[in-house]
Amino acid sequence: MTDQDRQVKSEILNQKSKTQFGLTDLALLSMTLIWGLNFIVVKTALSELAPLAFLALRFSIASLFFFIAARLLSGGFQIPRREWGKVALIGIVGTTIYQPLFINGLALTKASNTSLILATTPAFIVLIQRIWHKERFAPRGWFGIGLSFVGIAVIVFSGGDVTLESAALLGDIFVLGGTLCWALYSVFAAPLLKTYSSLAFSALTTIFGTLPLLVLTAPAVANQNWGAVSIGSALGVLYSALFAIVVAYIIWNLGIQRIGGARTAIYSNLTPVIATVASTIFLNESLTLLKIIGALIIFSGLYFARTAKVLVEPEG
Repeated sequence: MTDQDRQVKSEILNQKSKTQFGLTDLALLSMTLIWGLNFIVVKTALSELAPLAFLALRFSIASLFFFIAARLLSGGFQIPRREWGKVALIGIVGTTIYQPLFINGLALTKASNTSLILATTPAFIVLIQRIWHKERFAPRGWFGIGLSFVGIAVIVFSGGDVTLESAALLGDIFVLGGTLCWALYSVFAAPLLKTYSSLAFSALTTIFGTLPLLVLTAPAVANQNWGAVSIGSALGVLYSALFAIVVAYIIWNLGIQRIGGARTAIYSNLTPVIATVASTIFLNESLTLLKIIGALIIFSGLYFARTAKVLVEPEG
Protein backbone atom coordinates (compact mmCIF):
# COMPACT_ATOMS: atom_id res chain seq x y z
CA MET A 1 0.00 0.00 0.00
CA THR A 2 1.46 3.37 -1.04
CA ASP A 3 1.62 6.46 1.17
CA GLN A 4 -1.11 8.04 -0.94
CA ASP A 5 -3.37 5.01 -0.44
CA ARG A 6 -2.76 5.17 3.30
CA GLN A 7 -3.61 8.88 3.33
CA VAL A 8 -6.85 8.25 1.40
CA LYS A 9 -7.77 5.38 3.73
CA SER A 10 -7.02 7.55 6.77
CA GLU A 11 -9.21 10.36 5.41
CA ILE A 12 -12.09 7.93 4.76
CA LEU A 13 -11.84 6.54 8.30
CA ASN A 14 -11.63 10.08 9.69
CA GLN A 15 -14.77 11.15 7.82
CA LYS A 16 -16.57 7.99 8.90
CA SER A 17 -15.72 8.58 12.56
CA LYS A 18 -16.92 12.18 12.32
CA THR A 19 -20.29 11.23 10.80
CA GLN A 20 -21.07 8.46 13.30
CA PHE A 21 -23.00 9.17 16.49
CA GLY A 22 -21.18 8.61 19.77
CA LEU A 23 -20.30 10.01 23.18
CA THR A 24 -19.54 13.43 21.70
CA ASP A 25 -23.12 13.64 20.46
CA LEU A 26 -24.46 12.69 23.90
CA ALA A 27 -22.34 15.45 25.40
CA LEU A 28 -23.67 17.95 22.85
CA LEU A 29 -27.24 16.90 23.65
CA SER A 30 -26.54 17.60 27.33
CA MET A 31 -25.19 21.01 26.27
CA THR A 32 -28.47 21.84 24.53
CA LEU A 33 -30.31 20.85 27.72
CA ILE A 34 -28.13 23.23 29.74
CA TRP A 35 -28.64 26.08 27.26
CA GLY A 36 -32.38 25.44 26.94
CA LEU A 37 -32.85 25.69 30.71
CA ASN A 38 -30.54 28.71 30.76
CA PHE A 39 -33.08 30.74 28.77
CA ILE A 40 -35.50 30.54 31.72
CA VAL A 41 -32.73 31.17 34.27
CA VAL A 42 -31.50 34.28 32.43
CA LYS A 43 -35.04 35.58 31.91
CA THR A 44 -35.63 35.35 35.68
CA ALA A 45 -32.28 36.87 36.67
CA LEU A 46 -32.66 39.83 34.30
CA SER A 47 -35.78 40.91 36.16
CA GLU A 48 -33.43 42.01 38.98
CA LEU A 49 -30.11 42.52 37.20
CA ALA A 50 -29.16 44.92 34.41
CA PRO A 51 -28.03 42.92 31.34
CA LEU A 52 -24.43 44.17 31.40
CA ALA A 53 -24.14 43.77 35.17
CA PHE A 54 -25.40 40.21 34.73
CA LEU A 55 -22.72 39.59 32.08
CA ALA A 56 -19.95 40.98 34.28
CA LEU A 57 -20.91 38.78 37.24
CA ARG A 58 -21.54 35.71 35.09
CA PHE A 59 -18.20 35.81 33.27
CA SER A 60 -16.20 36.78 36.34
CA ILE A 61 -17.47 33.62 38.06
CA ALA A 62 -16.92 31.53 34.92
CA SER A 63 -13.35 32.82 34.49
CA LEU A 64 -12.52 32.05 38.11
CA PHE A 65 -13.80 28.48 37.83
CA PHE A 66 -12.05 28.00 34.48
CA PHE A 67 -8.78 29.13 36.07
CA ILE A 68 -9.23 26.74 39.01
CA ALA A 69 -10.27 23.84 36.73
CA ALA A 70 -7.30 24.34 34.39
CA ARG A 71 -4.91 24.40 37.35
CA LEU A 72 -6.36 21.39 39.16
CA LEU A 73 -7.16 19.15 36.19
CA SER A 74 -4.42 20.06 33.73
CA GLY A 75 -1.73 21.64 35.87
CA GLY A 76 -2.09 24.87 33.90
CA PHE A 77 -3.33 26.13 30.56
CA GLN A 78 -0.80 24.06 28.55
CA ILE A 79 -1.03 26.44 25.60
CA PRO A 80 2.32 28.06 24.70
CA ARG A 81 2.53 31.81 25.18
CA ARG A 82 3.32 32.24 21.48
CA GLU A 83 -0.29 31.21 20.80
CA TRP A 84 -1.85 33.53 23.38
CA GLY A 85 -2.27 36.37 20.88
CA LYS A 86 -4.51 34.19 18.68
CA VAL A 87 -6.35 32.82 21.71
CA ALA A 88 -6.95 36.32 23.07
CA LEU A 89 -8.34 37.53 19.74
CA ILE A 90 -10.71 34.56 19.56
CA GLY A 91 -11.77 35.22 23.16
CA ILE A 92 -12.50 38.87 22.40
CA VAL A 93 -14.64 37.90 19.40
CA GLY A 94 -16.47 35.13 21.26
CA THR A 95 -16.95 36.93 24.58
CA THR A 96 -16.19 40.66 24.60
CA ILE A 97 -18.05 41.39 21.36
CA TYR A 98 -20.53 38.53 21.09
CA GLN A 99 -21.99 38.61 24.61
CA PRO A 100 -23.00 42.33 24.76
CA LEU A 101 -24.45 42.11 21.24
CA PHE A 102 -26.47 39.04 22.15
CA ILE A 103 -27.82 40.13 25.54
CA ASN A 104 -28.65 43.69 24.41
CA GLY A 105 -30.25 42.31 21.27
CA LEU A 106 -32.33 39.91 23.35
CA ALA A 107 -33.43 42.83 25.54
CA LEU A 108 -34.67 44.77 22.47
CA THR A 109 -36.26 42.00 20.42
CA LYS A 110 -38.48 38.99 21.04
CA ALA A 111 -37.03 35.67 22.15
CA SER A 112 -38.72 34.19 19.06
CA ASN A 113 -36.80 36.54 16.75
CA THR A 114 -33.60 35.62 18.59
CA SER A 115 -34.25 31.89 18.12
CA LEU A 116 -34.72 32.32 14.38
CA ILE A 117 -31.55 34.36 13.96
CA LEU A 118 -29.45 32.01 16.09
CA ALA A 119 -30.62 29.15 13.88
CA THR A 120 -28.45 30.62 11.10
CA THR A 121 -25.26 29.85 13.08
CA PRO A 122 -24.51 26.54 11.27
CA ALA A 123 -24.97 28.23 7.88
CA PHE A 124 -22.61 31.05 8.88
CA ILE A 125 -20.01 28.51 10.00
CA VAL A 126 -20.24 26.56 6.74
CA LEU A 127 -19.93 29.75 4.68
CA ILE A 128 -16.91 30.98 6.66
CA GLN A 129 -15.27 27.56 6.37
CA ARG A 130 -15.89 27.68 2.63
CA ILE A 131 -14.00 30.98 2.38
CA TRP A 132 -11.37 30.46 5.09
CA HIS A 133 -10.51 26.76 4.88
CA LYS A 134 -11.87 25.95 1.40
CA GLU A 135 -14.18 23.32 2.92
CA ARG A 136 -17.52 22.44 1.35
CA PHE A 137 -20.45 20.98 3.26
CA ALA A 138 -22.15 18.19 1.30
CA PRO A 139 -25.68 18.94 -0.06
CA ARG A 140 -27.05 16.57 2.57
CA GLY A 141 -25.64 18.91 5.23
CA TRP A 142 -27.18 22.02 3.69
CA PHE A 143 -30.51 20.19 3.52
CA GLY A 144 -30.22 19.38 7.23
CA ILE A 145 -29.41 23.01 8.10
CA GLY A 146 -32.38 24.22 6.07
CA LEU A 147 -34.69 21.63 7.61
CA SER A 148 -33.59 22.61 11.10
CA PHE A 149 -34.28 26.28 10.34
CA VAL A 150 -37.77 25.38 9.07
CA GLY A 151 -38.44 23.48 12.31
CA ILE A 152 -37.45 26.48 14.41
CA ALA A 153 -39.62 28.74 12.22
CA VAL A 154 -42.60 26.44 12.84
CA ILE A 155 -42.06 26.64 16.61
CA VAL A 156 -41.53 30.41 16.56
CA PHE A 157 -44.49 31.30 14.35
CA SER A 158 -46.77 28.96 16.28
CA GLY A 159 -46.35 31.35 19.21
CA GLY A 160 -47.54 34.29 17.13
CA ASP A 161 -45.19 36.79 18.78
CA VAL A 162 -42.71 37.52 15.98
CA THR A 163 -42.40 41.28 15.56
CA LEU A 164 -40.90 43.74 13.07
CA GLU A 165 -41.08 46.86 15.26
CA SER A 166 -38.22 49.35 14.93
CA ALA A 167 -36.74 48.60 18.37
CA ALA A 168 -36.98 44.89 17.68
CA LEU A 169 -35.25 45.34 14.32
CA LEU A 170 -32.30 46.99 16.08
CA GLY A 171 -32.25 44.07 18.49
CA ASP A 172 -32.35 41.66 15.54
CA ILE A 173 -29.30 43.39 14.05
CA PHE A 174 -27.45 43.05 17.36
CA VAL A 175 -28.32 39.33 17.58
CA LEU A 176 -27.31 38.80 13.94
CA GLY A 177 -23.95 40.48 14.62
CA GLY A 178 -23.54 38.29 17.70
CA THR A 179 -24.36 35.17 15.68
CA LEU A 180 -21.67 36.07 13.16
CA CYS A 181 -19.17 36.57 16.01
CA TRP A 182 -20.00 33.15 17.48
CA ALA A 183 -19.57 31.55 14.06
CA LEU A 184 -16.17 33.25 13.67
CA TYR A 185 -15.20 32.05 17.15
CA SER A 186 -16.09 28.47 16.20
CA VAL A 187 -14.21 28.53 12.88
CA PHE A 188 -11.07 30.19 14.26
CA ALA A 189 -11.06 27.81 17.24
CA ALA A 190 -10.90 24.69 15.08
CA PRO A 191 -7.17 24.79 14.13
CA LEU A 192 -6.05 25.37 17.74
CA LEU A 193 -8.36 22.64 19.04
CA LYS A 194 -6.50 20.14 16.84
CA THR A 195 -3.52 20.62 19.15
CA TYR A 196 -4.79 21.83 22.52
CA SER A 197 -7.43 20.53 24.94
CA SER A 198 -10.97 21.84 25.00
CA LEU A 199 -10.60 22.76 28.69
CA ALA A 200 -7.42 24.77 28.19
CA PHE A 201 -8.75 26.56 25.13
CA SER A 202 -12.15 27.31 26.70
CA ALA A 203 -10.49 28.60 29.87
CA LEU A 204 -8.04 30.94 28.15
CA THR A 205 -10.48 32.34 25.60
CA THR A 206 -13.03 33.04 28.33
CA ILE A 207 -10.49 34.72 30.61
CA PHE A 208 -9.02 36.82 27.81
CA GLY A 209 -12.50 37.78 26.63
CA THR A 210 -13.70 38.62 30.14
CA LEU A 211 -10.97 41.16 30.94
CA PRO A 212 -12.07 43.79 28.37
CA LEU A 213 -15.70 42.83 29.00
CA LEU A 214 -15.32 43.97 32.61
CA VAL A 215 -14.17 47.38 31.37
CA LEU A 216 -17.22 47.68 29.09
CA THR A 217 -19.62 46.64 31.83
CA ALA A 218 -18.06 48.70 34.67
CA PRO A 219 -20.71 51.51 34.54
CA ALA A 220 -23.56 48.96 34.72
CA VAL A 221 -21.89 47.19 37.64
CA ALA A 222 -21.49 50.50 39.50
CA ASN A 223 -25.15 51.46 38.92
CA GLN A 224 -26.59 48.06 39.81
CA ASN A 225 -28.63 47.85 43.01
CA TRP A 226 -27.00 44.71 44.35
CA GLY A 227 -29.13 44.75 47.49
CA ALA A 228 -32.21 44.08 45.36
CA VAL A 229 -30.79 40.85 43.95
CA SER A 230 -32.54 37.83 45.49
CA ILE A 231 -31.00 34.47 46.40
CA GLY A 232 -32.89 32.93 43.47
CA SER A 233 -31.33 35.33 40.95
CA ALA A 234 -27.90 34.86 42.51
CA LEU A 235 -28.24 31.08 42.12
CA GLY A 236 -29.41 31.68 38.56
CA VAL A 237 -26.22 33.62 37.79
CA LEU A 238 -24.19 30.80 39.34
CA TYR A 239 -25.98 28.20 37.18
CA SER A 240 -25.52 30.33 34.08
CA ALA A 241 -21.79 30.77 34.80
CA LEU A 242 -20.88 27.22 35.82
CA PHE A 243 -23.10 25.24 33.46
CA ALA A 244 -24.04 27.47 30.52
CA ILE A 245 -20.49 28.83 30.26
CA VAL A 246 -17.90 26.52 31.87
CA VAL A 247 -19.45 23.12 31.13
CA ALA A 248 -21.19 24.08 27.88
CA TYR A 249 -18.16 25.86 26.38
CA ILE A 250 -15.95 22.85 27.07
CA ILE A 251 -18.49 20.59 25.36
CA TRP A 252 -18.94 23.01 22.43
CA ASN A 253 -15.19 23.18 21.79
CA LEU A 254 -14.91 19.42 22.26
CA GLY A 255 -17.55 19.05 19.56
CA ILE A 256 -15.61 21.33 17.19
CA GLN A 257 -12.49 19.34 17.96
CA ARG A 258 -14.05 15.94 17.24
CA ILE A 259 -16.82 16.39 14.66
CA GLY A 260 -16.25 19.89 13.25
CA GLY A 261 -17.88 23.30 13.67
CA ALA A 262 -20.88 22.89 11.36
CA ARG A 263 -21.97 19.56 12.84
CA THR A 264 -21.50 20.92 16.35
CA ALA A 265 -23.45 24.10 15.62
CA ILE A 266 -26.50 22.23 14.33
CA TYR A 267 -27.00 20.90 17.88
CA SER A 268 -27.56 24.45 19.12
CA ASN A 269 -30.80 24.46 17.11
CA LEU A 270 -32.20 21.99 19.63
CA THR A 271 -31.97 24.68 22.32
CA PRO A 272 -35.36 26.27 21.42
CA VAL A 273 -36.94 22.81 21.68
CA ILE A 274 -35.56 22.37 25.21
CA ALA A 275 -36.56 25.93 26.08
CA THR A 276 -40.10 25.28 24.82
CA VAL A 277 -40.46 22.10 26.89
CA ALA A 278 -38.95 23.82 29.94
CA SER A 279 -41.34 26.77 29.53
CA THR A 280 -44.24 24.31 29.42
CA ILE A 281 -43.10 22.70 32.67
CA PHE A 282 -41.90 25.72 34.66
CA LEU A 283 -43.79 28.68 33.15
CA ASN A 284 -47.08 26.92 32.30
CA GLU A 285 -46.80 27.84 28.60
CA SER A 286 -48.82 25.73 26.19
CA LEU A 287 -47.25 22.91 24.19
CA THR A 288 -49.09 22.93 20.86
CA LEU A 289 -49.16 20.41 18.03
CA LEU A 290 -47.21 22.83 15.82
CA LYS A 291 -44.42 23.04 18.39
CA ILE A 292 -44.19 19.25 18.50
CA ILE A 293 -44.09 19.09 14.69
CA GLY A 294 -41.38 21.80 14.66
CA ALA A 295 -39.32 19.80 17.14
CA LEU A 296 -39.57 16.66 14.99
CA ILE A 297 -38.47 18.65 11.92
CA ILE A 298 -35.46 20.00 13.85
CA PHE A 299 -34.45 16.47 14.90
CA SER A 300 -34.71 15.35 11.27
CA GLY A 301 -32.54 18.27 10.17
CA LEU A 302 -30.03 17.41 12.89
CA TYR A 303 -29.74 13.86 11.55
CA PHE A 304 -29.06 14.96 7.97
CA ALA A 305 -26.55 17.67 8.94
CA ARG A 306 -24.82 15.50 11.54
CA THR A 307 -24.19 12.67 9.08
CA ALA A 308 -23.10 14.92 6.17
CA LYS A 309 -19.50 14.94 4.97
CA VAL A 310 -17.19 17.95 4.76
CA LEU A 311 -15.19 18.07 1.54
CA VAL A 312 -11.83 19.85 1.36
CA GLU A 313 -10.92 21.44 -1.97
CA PRO A 314 -7.41 20.79 -3.28
CA GLU A 315 -4.95 23.68 -3.36
CA GLY A 316 -4.24 25.47 -6.66
